[in-house]
Amino acid sequence: MDEATERVLPIPRRRIPWLVGALDGSTITVQHDKDGHSFVFTVVHYLLEQPMIRILWQDPEDGRLYLMWNEAFRLKQGAQRRGFGTRSIAIELREIARLGIQCIGCRAAGPADGQIGYYAWPLIGFDAELEARDMAQLPPRLAHCRTLTELFMEPGGADHWRRFGRSMTVFFDLAPGSGSWSILSAYLEKRGITL
Repeated sequence: MDEATERVLPIPRRRIPWLVGALDGSTITVQHDKDGHSFVFTVVHYLLEQPMIRILWQDPEDGRLYLMWNEAFRLKQGAQRRGFGTRSIAIELREIARLGIQCIGCRAAGPADGQIGYYAWPLIGFDAELEARDMAQLPPRLAHCRTLTELFMEPGGADHWRRFGRSMTVFFDLAPGSGSWSILSAYLEKRGITL
């Protein structure tokens, strides 16, 4: 990171690995997009299929950090389903909440090209409203569901989404005690993932 970026970065440099959920041993670069009022974090690690990209948005008027956008995060096939991704996101979420950043979201990719984000992100508490086209595919026993979280909480709901789901924008509710935090905590405990 250059000196100019470090001077305007609104968080301590030493907290960056937690802010972006970097895997141990990662190389992190930071760029300041003055026009976009954002900081772009690029993380490189041998377990990543491509660089992990996080974008932190800052209000130009009051300096408030209002959105962390997870632009890219894809583990190599051999590193998937081993807890690395969930642990990375959980660390990032804790740090974002600690810093008072208001919102975190991403585009949950898939199911094309073998991507599983459309299914994986809701498992750890990210949510979105179901659109009419999604609800039209719901069987009668799931027809009352209006959000991904509601769908995943129902018996067979997650399996239905795995078969018929699609890419969509999802967000994590950072409010203390939110359903998102409850889902994440339960998932971490069930999988034995520690931070």
